[in-house]
Amino acid sequence: MPAERCNTTMAHEEWNWTIGTVAAPFGIRGELKVRFETDFPERFEQTPAVFLRPKEGTGRVFQVERARPHKGQVLLKLKGIDTMTDAEAWRGAAVQVPRSQAVDLPPDSYWTSDIIGFEVVTGGGRRLGTLDEVLPYPAQDLLRVGEALIPAVRPIVVRVDVEARRIVVNPPEGLLPGEEPEHAD
Repeated sequence: MPAERCNTTMAHEEWNWTIGTVAAPFGIRGELKVRFETDFPERFEQTPAVFLRPKEGTGRVFQVERARPHKGQVLLKLKGIDTMTDAEAWRGAAVQVPRSQAVDLPPDSYWTSDIIGFEVVTGGGRRLGTLDEVLPYPAQDLLRVGEALIPAVRPIVVRVDVEARRIVVNPPEGLLPGEEPEHAD
């Protein structure tokens, strides 16, 4: 992406699209080992600048000098982070870009962050609540609706209607809190 498309003077709130997390320093020259949180890791090589947002304190924008894949992660060299000590200070920080730089998705696809707050109902029309969080797990994501954890898999999640802001689910008996499965005697 050309540098002119990246406005590094944007307000910090506008740099809110997380594409990775700084896992650790790498080497002595200030490179950052980044766990990517994107299905498009090649985007790091095309991003002219990133915002590092620490868990506490204030973040800042850095120009990307280079990015390269490394053992399932990405190594980022950012202008102004030149030593292992500099890099260590950013351990755990979110690596963010402006939402306008999000990768275009195919039709009928959506970003999980966009469905937070959607109404969740059963196929029979029973309202379960609103989607509070999508929890990533190795086997599948879980949709947290109040105290309920609903596996985000095809037989259970029937439909995600982005326009209506509604998710239709078909949970198996006993999955939802307060439901006891019927036992055959």
